Amino acid sequence: MRDIIFLFGAGASYGAGGIIPERPPLGLDLYPILERIYPSTWGDLPSDVKEVFRQDFEKGMQIIYDTWGMAIPVLMRELAIYFIQFRPFNKSTLYCKLISFLDEKRVLSRALLSTLNYECVLEFSLLEQGHQIAYFNNVAENTIPVWKLHGSCNMFSHNVQASPDVYYGTGVSFEGGLQGELDSNKVIEHCLIETGLSPAMCLYMRGKPLQVSPSVIADIQRAWAEAIETCKAIFCIGVRPLLEDEHIWRPLGNTSGQLYFVGNERDFEEWRSANRNGSSEFLGSRFNTSFSSIQRRVNEYAIK
Repeated sequence: MRDIIFLFGAGASYGAGGIIPERPPLGLDLYPILERIYPSTWGDLPSDVKEVFRQDFEKGMQIIYDTWGMAIPVLMRELAIYFIQFRPFNKSTLYCKLISFLDEKRVLSRALLSTLNYECVLEFSLLEQGHQIAYFNNVAENTIPVWKLHGSCNMFSHNVQASPDVYYGTGVSFEGGLQGELDSNKVIEHCLIETGLSPAMCLYMRGKPLQVSPSVIADIQRAWAEAIETCKAIFCIGVRPLLEDEHIWRPLGNTSGQLYFVGNERDFEEWRSANRNGSSEFLGSRFNTSFSSIQRRVNEYAIK
C-alpha cells in the first residue's frame, strides 16, 4: 500500500543541490533564460509581452495562448529540450539522499512520489540508484511510482504521430496514450526533427491546459487524489499553495492524513487556516534546511 506520499514542486529541485548543468530555475527566473537561449522564438516576442513574462510567467503564457496559439507547440518543444538537460550528479541531490533514506528505513515500497515539475531530476535520481520507475497508474512489483501531475518534458504521444511541418492552435487536442522517454538524446531528437506535437506538458498558466493526451494526465490526477484520501502522511516540498489548482489543493485540504509542508510559511499558513481541517505541520522554508525534520517524521512511519 502506498500510504506515504511526497509532492515536489519547483522549490524542491531548485534547492536539491547536486544538479548539473545548474539548478533548475524557479518560475520568476525562467523567461530570461528562454529569451537568451531561444532568441528567434521566446526572445522574439513584442517588448510589452516580454515584460509581462519577466513579471509573471503564467500571465505571459496566457497572452501567448490567447493571441498566438499556433506558436505554442514550438515553444513547448523548446521548453522540453531545456528541461531534459537537468540531471543529478554523483548521487548528491537531496532527492538521492531522500530515496536512500526511504530505502534504508524500508518505506520506499510504501512511497508514492509525485511532482509538479517538468524536469526529470527525481526520475534520474531513482535510476542512478538502480530503481525502476512507473510513470502511470500501473505500478508493477519492484517499481517506484513517479506521478507527474502536470506532465513532463519527456512524455510524448504514444499512438498519434505528426510530422514536424504540422501546425495547430489552442482549440485542438490529441488523444492516444503517453510514453515516457528517459534517454535525453532521444527526447531532444524527437523534439527537433520527429514531431510537430508538443510534449505532454501542461501549459504553465492558469488552468494548466494540455493539448496532448490530456485524459492520461487527468487519470493520473484522479488516481493521485484518491491516494491522498487514504494516505497516512504527505510531504509537500517546494510547492506553492494555489487555490486555482483545485486538483492539487482540494485533496490536500480534505485528506485525513498528516500533512507536512516545506516552503513559504506565510503562504502555507494562509492556505491552512482557510482550507485545512486535518492535522498539518510546517517543517521549514527550504528543502535542505528541513531535510533532517523530514527524516524524523518519515522515521515515525518506518517499519520497526
